[in-house]
Amino acid sequence: MSVLVAIAHAGSLTAAAKQLGLTSSAVSKQVTRLEARLGTRLLHRTTRRVQLTEAGARYCERARVALEVIESIEREFEAREDMPRGTLRITAPTVLGQVRVMPVILTFQRRFPEVAVHAEFSDRQVDLLQEGVDLGVRITAQPPATFVARRLDEDRRVFCASPEYLKRRGQPRRPTELADHDCLIFVTGRPVDTWRLRATQGASHATPVRIAGRVHLNNTLALRQAALGGLGIADLPYYLVEEDLRAGRLESVLEPFVPVERHVYAIYAPAPYVPAKVRHFVQALEEAFGRRRAP
Repeated sequence: MSVLVAIAHAGSLTAAAKQLGLTSSAVSKQVTRLEARLGTRLLHRTTRRVQLTEAGARYCERARVALEVIESIEREFEAREDMPRGTLRITAPTVLGQVRVMPVILTFQRRFPEVAVHAEFSDRQVDLLQEGVDLGVRITAQPPATFVARRLDEDRRVFCASPEYLKRRGQPRRPTELADHDCLIFVTGRPVDTWRLRATQGASHATPVRIAGRVHLNNTLALRQAALGGLGIADLPYYLVEEDLRAGRLESVLEPFVPVERHVYAIYAPAPYVPAKVRHFVQALEEAFGRRRAP
């Protein structure tokens, strides 16, 4: 049932296999066995795509209901038992996941060895419900209203450069002075040629400020390396450069003009019974992020 529902969601055997952690041949065999047991064809298969037959669509709809009932039963019993068990599926942005979520996973795994943790650190927008993910860590101004959202921290940004660069080019005092500096450009599909800053220290809203630079990169860790190497001013998350700032390898600039526009959230689907594995991991995130919250 789970395999057929996954194929209907994903649109192909290969995508369903990836979602379920199986091989394509294993998924194909499951469908063949199900069709043999039911005595009817459930899928039309071609070299390019698969499509549910009329009988397959009816069976899939009933299967979804049955699987939801099974999941509800399991959630209820998992919630009653305080010891986390099973598989915990997590998603988080690439760099945030590596720097701040991964240490939590390591501690959690040592504390609860009966939980298998499957984590995807990716900057794509993962559909938690469609892809069967238990928990997402998101950086956003507004978490989705249909999910439970626990705020972990501010997404504090730091505009920073190496002491050598600032000695060579001078310290910008106002956002408009960025026009006279080399700014390190973060590329997301296309280069971002504006940064959002307050026009004055007391301003309540941020406004776009045009920037330019010779170095264009599509990776936050690479931006940090470029800033450390004296190539220009970078817009970076505080959690990534806090040690560099403390050690004097980087210096913050325009600090009073940098707004906080987003926050870090842990989000998960609402349910009458939240599994112990999700509850305990959210608690671990809150404790870890609370200890390292940006001042």
